[in-house]
Amino acid sequence: MNRFYAHGKLLLSAEYLVMHGSKALALPLKQGQSLEIIPTENRSSFNWNAGYLDKTWFSARFDPASLRILETSDQEKAGLLREMFAACIEMRPDFQEELFRWDAVTNLEFSPDYGFGSSSTLTALIAEWAEVNPLELHFMVSEGSGYDVACALAEGPIIYQLRDQSPQYRHIPFHPPFSRQLWFAWLGRKENTASQLDKISASFKPGFDAIHRFSQYTLAMAEATTLGEFRIIMEEHEDALAQLLGMEKVSLRLEGIPGSVKSLGAWGGDFVMVASEAMEESVLDYLRGKDIHEVYNYNDLIYEGAE
Repeated sequence: MNRFYAHGKLLLSAEYLVMHGSKALALPLKQGQSLEIIPTENRSSFNWNAGYLDKTWFSARFDPASLRILETSDQEKAGLLREMFAACIEMRPDFQEELFRWDAVTNLEFSPDYGFGSSSTLTALIAEWAEVNPLELHFMVSEGSGYDVACALAEGPIIYQLRDQSPQYRHIPFHPPFSRQLWFAWLGRKENTASQLDKISASFKPGFDAIHRFSQYTLAMAEATTLGEFRIIMEEHEDALAQLLGMEKVSLRLEGIPGSVKSLGAWGGDFVMVASEAMEESVLDYLRGKDIHEVYNYNDLIYEGAE
């Protein structure tokens, strides 16, 4: 197989708490990233080209024998790739032969500025190519919970949990009857999840009660049957997490929004979820007034499995 595909992701609940064992509701996206491997006769270098909107947004060239970076547009990204190749070779030594035979081209379907999972989809794609366990690869190169890598290959929404630092997840039939009244809006800047975790982890030590409470929020969110019920859970979740983190809720910056709003992922940037009984144009007009223009309806963005 010469082409692989992985889904982007959004985390609806238990952000930060999922690292400590809370159950989290995670949704794969219709947008994702593909990887195509192309035969090459140049056995002295392995080339990687990453595209978005028909333009290259990252490139790198490696020595396939030593994995040394020969040339790149971004040293940090190339360094992460090299770590992934080295980890794959550690798990499956004959994978290194692939780097002498192929070049790689990826295509990202969402902006690399979004927190939709450019790194997690990359991890899943390389793991598929190398025929290694994607979550095992993730934990070898990253300190995140791994929910995003699970989402990348999931056939619909999942409940994800770390139990004794071991990842467990199950698919759930999550399709809220009020999905047309849910929107995801980009606030305009991408938060680095790893640096956010590093910043907060030193002082953020939730106890059993908090971990259990956010697991309950997750299950309640997944089982909500009305928009009113869902909004109450959103707001309780946001209030409780703001108190735990000692951070300002995003709703304070979006005062007057016709509905409920919840941060997603790393607080302070990335996407928020908006739930509202108001007409779509009213929601969009409010957001445009706040200079927020990248907005997706739930049904247009969330992947619920092959039809």
